[in-house]
Amino acid sequence: MRCAGVTRTACLLAIVLAFIAPGLAQDQSDRPLTNSDVVKMVNAGIPESVIVRDIEISGTNFVTTADALISLKQHHVPDSVLGAIVDSQAASKMRQAGPPAIAYAAAQSASHPHRQLPNVDATLRLDSKTTGKVQVRKNEIKVEKAGVPLFSVKWKENSAK
Repeated sequence: MRCAGVTRTACLLAIVLAFIAPGLAQDQSDRPLTNSDVVKMVNAGIPESVIVRDIEISGTNFVTTADALISLKQHHVPDSVLGAIVDSQAASKMRQAGPPAIAYAAAQSASHPHRQLPNVDATLRLDSKTTGKVQVRKNEIKVEKAGVPLFSVKWKENSAK
């Protein structure tokens, strides 16, 4: 090193910061998102779609009590962001609950002329943060995402002639 006096100190400080700075930045990004982080992003003018995507891909530690959601709304947090917050908490609770039990109906006897779908309740992981629920019944299929019905299909069987 051909640094003299003050420049030697500046060079040494630059080298130390080069090794320490990435570690400091990593600690901040590993911290889960909170309600106050969302309010800060909204106040900074970050687009809704960016905030929602950040919620979807980040670890979260949101409070979703009625009072907390009302407070977020009073801080002008958009509805789509509130929905992403609630979805992230629902997905978190589903992961903590463990794998769901799936029940199948007993096989029907060969003498029964009509074929029916088995009764099935299943929880699906749609992506790393989103889960869905599927229910299959005799003449109906229901699909939900975070407790919100997405669609339901019902049908009638034609009588055999």
